[in-house]
Formats: sequence, C-alpha cells, structure tokens
Amino acid sequence: MPTINRKVISGNTCMVMFDGKQIGLIQDVSMQDDYSPEPASGIGDIHVQEYVPTMARHSLNVSHMMLIKDSMSAAGIKMENGDAVLQGLVIDIVVANKETGEIIRRYRGCTYASGGIDVRKHTIVMESAQFMALDVTGPG
Repeated sequence: MPTINRKVISGNTCMVMFDGKQIGLIQDVSMQDDYSPEPASGIGDIHVQEYVPTMARHSLNVSHMMLIKDSMSAAGIKMENGDAVLQGLVIDIVVANKETGEIIRRYRGCTYASGGIDVRKHTIVMESAQFMALDVTGPG
C-alpha cells in the first residue's frame, strides 16, 4: 500500500496584508530577528552569567513584491510622498502554508524603510524593499 512521504513544507505563500485584507504577494523574503542581547555579570565577577535581551528588532528584506493597485486604492493606501508616509500606515507580512493555510510566520506592523519600485501595467512591483516590523509570531 503506498504512503505519503511529506516531511518538508515546500508550498508556502507570502502575503501582504492591510487591515486584514490581502493587497499583494511577495516572491522572496529574508526575515531577521535581533534581540540585542547584552551581557550581565555581577560586581567583581568578569564572567557573564547570562545574556539579557534588550531590544527586539525585526527586519525583512523583500525581493519582487507585487502590490495590487486596485486593492490598495480600495483600502485607502496612497504612498505618494513623505507626507503620506507620515500617516503611519503599516502592513503585515504573512508566510503561510499554501495547502493548509497554517500561518508559519507573521510580521505585524511592518513599516517601509527603503527600496526600489518598478511600475508596470495593473500592478506596482517592488524589486527590493526593506521593512521594519513591530512584532513577530509563528514557529518559523
């Protein structure tokens, strides 16, 4: 009798979410989590007793992110210039198992830091972008 040999998840999807609605897709993303551990030791003891996290920094480097112009317009997103960015609109970047929908990793409150944009018919494609996230959930 045949059995299914599936130990690796290879069908993931990376979605760009705004206010619970999908506004785009990402083809490639590299996610980094830095907790800035600082050494803690006692008076008169040069040996580190533990490393204490001091600041959570979550950064994402994205390649080939497609934003759906109609979905962005319907959500009221228009990042035209620095004044628009000051509105504080943030997105969530979600990596999910394409078959089951299970969330593998969710970066919440992502702010666009920098990148390059290509404009093509019907879409806005970011060839590269860097985001900073407020928090992350999921086993990764």
